[in-house]
Amino acid sequence: MAQKPHTRDVEQDRGNWGMLALAWLLYFGFAVTSASLFPLVTPIRSDLDLSYSQMGIILGAWQLVYIGAALPVGSLIDRFGTKRSLVVGALIIAASGFARSVAPDFPVMLGAVALFGLGGPVISIGAPKLVAEWFTGRKRGLASGVYITGSHAGNVVVLAITNSLIMPLTDSWRMTLQLYAFFVLSIAILWLILGRESDEFQAQQKARADGTETEKAASMRDIIGVGAIWPVIIIGFSGFLASHGFRSWLPQIFEAKGMSPSTAGFLAAVPAVTGMIGSIIIVRIASEGYRKQMTIGLLFGVGLTISLVGMLNGPWLVAIVMIQGFGAAALMPLMMNTLMEIPEVGARYLGVAAGLYFSIGEIGGFSGPTLVGFLADATGSFLAGIFALTVIMWLMIIPALRLRESPKPVPAQR
Repeated sequence: MAQKPHTRDVEQDRGNWGMLALAWLLYFGFAVTSASLFPLVTPIRSDLDLSYSQMGIILGAWQLVYIGAALPVGSLIDRFGTKRSLVVGALIIAASGFARSVAPDFPVMLGAVALFGLGGPVISIGAPKLVAEWFTGRKRGLASGVYITGSHAGNVVVLAITNSLIMPLTDSWRMTLQLYAFFVLSIAILWLILGRESDEFQAQQKARADGTETEKAASMRDIIGVGAIWPVIIIGFSGFLASHGFRSWLPQIFEAKGMSPSTAGFLAAVPAVTGMIGSIIIVRIASEGYRKQMTIGLLFGVGLTISLVGMLNGPWLVAIVMIQGFGAAALMPLMMNTLMEIPEVGARYLGVAAGLYFSIGEIGGFSGPTLVGFLADATGSFLAGIFALTVIMWLMIIPALRLRESPKPVPAQR
């Protein structure tokens, strides 16, 4: 009899990590699609006769749609659960990929990329909600760092192999995008087969039948009124602006330094590689009670390294790019973990809170690539955009000072 609770715990742990693996794979497919245009900017611009400003608008188009979609998507995920929501999100992302591959001109490519803004928030909100439902305590901090590595891995793969392997095989940016879209479609099918809802959500579904519409609306008003979430959301805005603005143009920044497209793609993948390590380590340490200090350090360090990327070359450039990726990757999962731990939010209302976070954050996600592209056209260099991103990161230290301190764990009594 004494063995049964232990056996159930082991089985539950296995289920948790299995669901985390599926969430990781979905975020991998999300990143494959979102980053697929970055190494293909040069042939796409040439084929569709696009300016840097037009390409910047395309790169930021899905973030603009995301801004309006994230909050209602978060509410829908809270209501309908992660399994059904994530399947639909993955299918929309795959459709966006296929549409990009057949775009004949600027308006169609803009619409194809904008479509991603409807599916993207389902993944980026649904994945942390899944973590909040399936994990608690210290495991939640670890899981928050782990699932986001799927995004970094997707970036690494796309940046590293697109120009060096896939393009030489297909000899077509259109066929390359079609291969990526088919891959995401396969992930959606896998999630449909293997995904499941948490016991917590199933219990909530049964209880929801007894609730009223007024209570459901009040929960959203209550979340918006929680003062502790706003420093998190403001910092998230800066992280999205710097991340999308910097990462979207990174291969072209390296090409402007004289690198070949293949070399630029490999080097642009380096931050994603180190980011996979940084997101796990930093979020794990921060979950022990050092969120505010870690956030301030990240904002300063990421801003500094972004500026140095614009000024350096050679081995020092590689080293700084590695450091930049290590720190920058941890900012988003650190903020999401902070949201999960706010008592007024928790797992139950994380969809609404995360929707608000991503909705405002993607204003920065849209502004970043557009700002850097505009400044590159205006000045003939990426330096002005790089330094603008640096200043914005440093300004976000001000709201970081108002983050709610997380309690340090108390050692277990023997």
